[in-house]
Amino acid sequence: MSSEDALRRRIEALKLAAEDGHAESMFLLAIAYAQGKGVPKDDVLAARWFHQAARRGHARARTSLAYMHFTGRGVRRDPVLAYVMCAQAAEEGDPLARDLMAKIRRAMTPVQLREAERRLRQSQLKRA
Repeated sequence: MSSEDALRRRIEALKLAAEDGHAESMFLLAIAYAQGKGVPKDDVLAARWFHQAARRGHARARTSLAYMHFTGRGVRRDPVLAYVMCAQAAEEGDPLARDLMAKIRRAMTPVQLREAERRLRQSQLKRA
């Protein structure tokens, strides 16, 4: 079996597991779409799979989706949402989230930062 065939089989297995609700498979499939590895590069599909994995508690997927919102890859560019998502991912234990959060913070206007912190407080109150 060629490496291309093996990759195609791994992608098919990931798709099946992702469709069954396996968060790590969703995350890995999103990475495949974001990088174009074994599937055509598709930022919209990558964002969808990152979103699905994040909804199932996958912290790194939340960080990855935040990056996509920060850069506008496959989704609407929204640094406020990106900041909030990074803060949530950091709370969920993703160590990369804090680094990205700092980068996003430096690129935000004071108005955007106030709005992000307001949204963050609201989301924390809802979870409490």
